[in-house]
Amino acid sequence: MKQFCRLVKTHTFLICLVLAAALLVSIVIGIGTGPVAIPFAEVWRVMFHRLGGLLTGSELPLEGVRESTQNIVWFLRAPRVLLGALVGAALTLSGVGMQAFTKNPLAEPYVLGISSGASLGAVLAMLMGVSLPVLGRLSVSAGAFAGALVSILLVYLLARTRNAVTPIRLILVGVAVSAMFQAFTNYIVYTAPDDAAVREATFWMLGGLGSAEWADVPLLAGLVPPVLLMLALSKSLNAMMMGDSSAVTLGVNLTVVRNVLIGVTALLTASSVAVSGCIGFVGLVIPHMVRILFGTDHKKLIPISALLGAIFLLWSDVLCRVVLPGKEIPIGVLTALVGAPVFIYLMARKKYGFGGGD
Repeated sequence: MKQFCRLVKTHTFLICLVLAAALLVSIVIGIGTGPVAIPFAEVWRVMFHRLGGLLTGSELPLEGVRESTQNIVWFLRAPRVLLGALVGAALTLSGVGMQAFTKNPLAEPYVLGISSGASLGAVLAMLMGVSLPVLGRLSVSAGAFAGALVSILLVYLLARTRNAVTPIRLILVGVAVSAMFQAFTNYIVYTAPDDAAVREATFWMLGGLGSAEWADVPLLAGLVPPVLLMLALSKSLNAMMMGDSSAVTLGVNLTVVRNVLIGVTALLTASSVAVSGCIGFVGLVIPHMVRILFGTDHKKLIPISALLGAIFLLWSDVLCRVVLPGKEIPIGVLTALVGAPVFIYLMARKKYGFGGGD
């Protein structure tokens, strides 16, 4: 195991290429897997045909593949699989950012109360009709995103002291705000008269990608700038992990870096929760796994975590579709069932430290 860790730590670019290839293969397999199995060759043909049509503006028919199969691939499964990969990458990067900000191995994307705020916004849109008619089916996503931003702003303002935000104060305020928003959400769900809407709200709060459409993908299409921004701050993040005094000695402006981290993490998490509901353990477990295998350098940690998080959530969604015939498990339930034992195992490792047992 130690020899493997030393090997992969010296070949980061190659590992990223391998993970990128694995992600591409996983996308094809994920699109072809489901209650209606579709040959992978047909998945490739439909995807290339549709993408080529978008680029050229051509609407030529695809011979040899039934129209129903084309509709399943392009309109149902492709946006769902792509959205799952994007959400997995976003949540994992949020976890990396929050763990660096707080220097706390238990920090996760929802530590700012983002999930509770998003849940309240989504429930208001679903059960009480607090939305804009012009948004149509995006009303729930818009409500979740707005709720998440409100919770972030509230936590930030309450945690700010003397023009600075300290990690411990941020966590404590985040826990309090999260509990308050969760109480409001539970009250609205408990008193709602429409049982069907309550079931829909409950399923959304447990996380799921079943309603994914192409219109949802642009909400996370801006994933690249935050990744580049976090990569640019990789040296500062490494310094912050050594302690505030060491970071200041190395010339890191803690206030600026922390404000940027809060903004990036909040944007990624709010966008993810808005389209997929609350999915736990992805941003908590994946960064720890990557630290153990690849080390603590954020220049390596950030891109590898994004790719591994995308693959993990993509396959979690595939399992949600096929484990129970005729039914779909909320993805948040599955990630908790898988993530909790893995996290316990990581914590039980004798040589485990925050950042791995190097």
